[in-house]
Amino acid sequence: MNITYLQNCSLFQNIPHDIIEEILLEAEIKIYQPNEVINHKGDIPSALFIIDEGIASIFNEDILLAELPPLSMMGESIFADGHAVATIIAKTELKVIKINKEKFYSLSVKYPALVFNIFKTTFHRLGSSNETALAEARNRERKLELQVQQRTKELSETLEALTKINFELNETKTSLIETQKFRDQFMANMSHEIRTPMNAIVGLTNLLIKSDLNEQQAKYLDVIKKSGQNLLVIINDILDLSKIEAGKMELEQRPFPLRTTLESIKLILNIRAEEKNIFLKESIDEGVPDYVVGDETRFTQVITNLLGNAIKFTEKGGVTLKAELLNSIEEKASIKFSVIDTGIGIPQDKIDKIFESFSQASSDTTRKFGGTGLGLTISKQLVELHNSALEVASVPDVGSTFYFTVDFTIAEAPVVVESASDAESLDINDKIILLVEDNMFNQMVAVDSIKEIFPTIQIDVADNGEMALTMVNEKQYSLVFMDIQLPDMDGFQITREIRKMGYDQLRICAMTASVLKEQIDACYEAGMNDYMMKPFTPELLKEKLITNLS
Repeated sequence: MNITYLQNCSLFQNIPHDIIEEILLEAEIKIYQPNEVINHKGDIPSALFIIDEGIASIFNEDILLAELPPLSMMGESIFADGHAVATIIAKTELKVIKINKEKFYSLSVKYPALVFNIFKTTFHRLGSSNETALAEARNRERKLELQVQQRTKELSETLEALTKINFELNETKTSLIETQKFRDQFMANMSHEIRTPMNAIVGLTNLLIKSDLNEQQAKYLDVIKKSGQNLLVIINDILDLSKIEAGKMELEQRPFPLRTTLESIKLILNIRAEEKNIFLKESIDEGVPDYVVGDETRFTQVITNLLGNAIKFTEKGGVTLKAELLNSIEEKASIKFSVIDTGIGIPQDKIDKIFESFSQASSDTTRKFGGTGLGLTISKQLVELHNSALEVASVPDVGSTFYFTVDFTIAEAPVVVESASDAESLDINDKIILLVEDNMFNQMVAVDSIKEIFPTIQIDVADNGEMALTMVNEKQYSLVFMDIQLPDMDGFQITREIRKMGYDQLRICAMTASVLKEQIDACYEAGMNDYMMKPFTPELLKEKLITNLS
């Protein structure tokens, strides 16, 4: 097999020749005849497939979804034990490279770059499907809204049709509600399906970073970690857009280090600027306060989106982040934030379009630079939640300036108080943890991460709800980490059963891939004591362990 040719496969991008040769030694060549089924919808793929020669077709029922050319990957869902969402059939005689599940897992642990490549490919495919589904949901809403307008006009024109039109209006209203439910459910499913494999990727990365690594391995792992963080930002963008449009987004009001936050954002994005050989610099007025009251997460999201866009669309010159103190009266500071670039610029007749959801200045922009078209939409709406407006001044081929002004309340630097209730002082001799999790990779991440904090603590694992209920009856646990989506019954049902069995004092902490408030509320309603978002950081896990085991 031609190694140089195989390097064009997304799985082998940036993978050296000798590693590809090692991977191929673990693989086998398989030939499929035309119309032969490679993997059925609903089955867990037995292996990871790479098309060497021929074309494969992807079907959902009788509908052709796509055709995969040579060097395409198939069966990526083995990484999360996921079921295939479509059937794969050979269109022509098909020659594939087949790597079975166990061999791929051992290779991915040995070469983390493979994990990053396969997840990047999967995410791009999910992103394409998700954008199509969201666009369809929006089209349905627009059509239904037009129906409401038409029925309302008919109602005013003829009283004789009042009963009929009222009935139709009620049906249309119901359809609108169902559409909203469809979108909310879509968001919840997307959050779970993407965050679950990401939990394994981020968790394994955090564990590997703490092991003995050479310089190149540490560099690869750092790329995987940063890429995982970037993917989470994109996932959260889509969820944020849904929450903003539903009127469910609220800004926190707590002190945060403004100057440090700006410097940290610049430091993180400077790598991307260096890769393009452009400068990224900051200019912060001396009068800008160190601490202000506001929502650090959402403010960071706006600045990061604006700087990221500026870097993406700038090929020469660079990008400048400015924070100017316009005035300061007593405890209030009015600060203007500007992101200035020397990039491609925006034509005047396209400026309004760039703030629309899933839109960019032109189709050429999308093809050349990529992106979902959500960053500026969300940034604009988040700035409006700050009682401000995101504005832009731009000249094509000269550059653009995005700017907004926020009135912050000045805050004092918080006093750090050392807590006596930390991992070192906590007595764990008689404490046992039960982990209820069906995904093999997430089991490994959770167990190894807990052992990093409490090396001697006992941890039992249940793969499903029935096993969990049996184990709770047989042993006295101090804490249960409960996954929400399990094969036989969900985490809510298991928790209710545990409480019915009389274990009222047993601490139960949900481990959920959903960030929707409704599902978090459902955790408490089912009888859980706490929840932890996946993917979790080592710091968050430590906090949850100390809180629930104290």
